This record gives sequence, C-alpha cells and structure tokens, in this order.
Amino acid sequence: MCLLGAAHSAQAQGAIVNGATYKLTHYEVVADGSAVQFGVPVGTALCMDVDNNLATAGTSIGQWGDNGNDAQRFIFELQADGSYKFRHKGTVMYVQPVALNKAQGTRIEQNVLVTVNDDAQRWLITDPNNNGRYKFTLKNSANAQNISQVLEVGFASAAPGARVNLYDDNGFEPAQRWQMLRVVLATKNAADAQLWLQAFPNPLAPGQGLSLRVEAQRKGTAEVEVLDVTGRRVHSQTAELLVGGNPLALTNAPLAPGLYLVRVHQGAFVQQTQVVQQ
Repeated sequence: MCLLGAAHSAQAQGAIVNGATYKLTHYEVVADGSAVQFGVPVGTALCMDVDNNLATAGTSIGQWGDNGNDAQRFIFELQADGSYKFRHKGTVMYVQPVALNKAQGTRIEQNVLVTVNDDAQRWLITDPNNNGRYKFTLKNSANAQNISQVLEVGFASAAPGARVNLYDDNGFEPAQRWQMLRVVLATKNAADAQLWLQAFPNPLAPGQGLSLRVEAQRKGTAEVEVLDVTGRRVHSQTAELLVGGNPLALTNAPLAPGLYLVRVHQGAFVQQTQVVQQ
C-alpha cells in the first residue's frame, strides 16, 4: 500500500517502449470494500504495487488501488532475446519471484539486478487475444508438463493488498491478465530525474571490471567520471546516450581497492553513485 503521489497521465498501450514507464492494472478487476478503511474506495482500479513504495531488496509486490504513486510505476528494459526486465521506478529493484524460484505459487518481490543466469528476471510479454489483456510469462519456467508460469493475482482477488505470484498459465484472464498503460508526467519538475545510473557488480571483486547502466530522457554525449575518496579523478570517458537504457562498460584497467564515486554528466544533468572495489 502507498500514499498518494504526484499527478500523472497515462496513454493506452501500443508497442512497448524500451525505457518507458508503465503502470500495470489488474485487468477489469476493481477494489472490493476490504480496504475502504485505508482510503481505497470500492470500484477503484487495482495496480501492481510495491509495498509502501520501499526501495529495499526483497520487498513484496501485491495490488493496491490506483493512486499515482511510484510504487505502481515500472520501467521496462528490452533484452536482446525479446524479453523484458522491469524495475520499480526510482530504484534499482527489479521484479522477480522470491529467491528466483520458478515453482508454481512463488510470491513476487523486487530485488537487485541479476546479470548471470537471469531468466528469473526476464518476462515474455504477450497479448494472446489481441485485446489489450497482457500476459507476463517467466522465461524458461515451463515444468515437466510444459506449462509455463505467469504473473497472477490468485483467484482474481478484488482485495487491495492481495499478493502477486506465479501460477500455471491456465488462460484464466481475470487472474492472469494485465492492462499496460504508459505513464507520462503531466508536468516536469525538479523531482523528475533526467538521468538514472546503476553500477554493477557492487562491490567489485578483485580484477572485475565495472559496468554501468544509464537511463536517459534525451540523447546526446555524456561524460563518465570515476573519483576516489579525495575527489581525484582516476578515470573519464565519453558515451553517446540514446533515450532509454544505455549499457556502458568502463574502459580502464580494474580499480585499486577502495571507495569510489561514479558520476555521469549530460549537459546540465548529473547522476552519481558510490561503488566499492574490494
């Protein structure tokens, strides 16, 4: 559950836009009276929701009344195999089953980006009947009976707070279909980041290279800097960013052990994060 947030507008879904922000609504299921005491009126649309808008790894994901909060906003990142990873807006947390388990009934949570053996963060998104009712199938989750696991709200629950989990793909649309609406900020303000930066792995093991993912709202040249704890620049390089997600690799030799600040500049916009080299 979460508090009311900033106003947004939403656009009906066509092709999924890499790097765009979406809310996922439990298709044609609306809130019952079980959460009126928490301010969710009967009949409110129900959205996939990160509990309390937390940015903590392992936070559970359920459904809650549509309220415009970032707990209900997810940024979609296209993968080379045509699947998508999607993360909680404003965080580095991606949607996955608990402990990367692909068993039927596994709860859904958010957790850090997985870059190796990461099929449990990859979702195949389809519209089987071409009617705007999207199915999210976990990649390579087919069991011995060749039945894949999909995102669902059990028994098509209309209760705000009901959990999102994995279940056998059985075609039951009231439980296993989602409407995707692209979220567009009604107005830009200082809180709307023009850049978003993630560094991984973090911490770095001895001899590992550092990889970055930069999400940009405009294309153009950016400068990447690495600073040590004294503020001395130990590395810099330029990158040509596209709108959406941009994977980058640092081209220098591995860093000496210590704490570093990685900073990305694109025009007047700056984003930075700390990394540890072991």
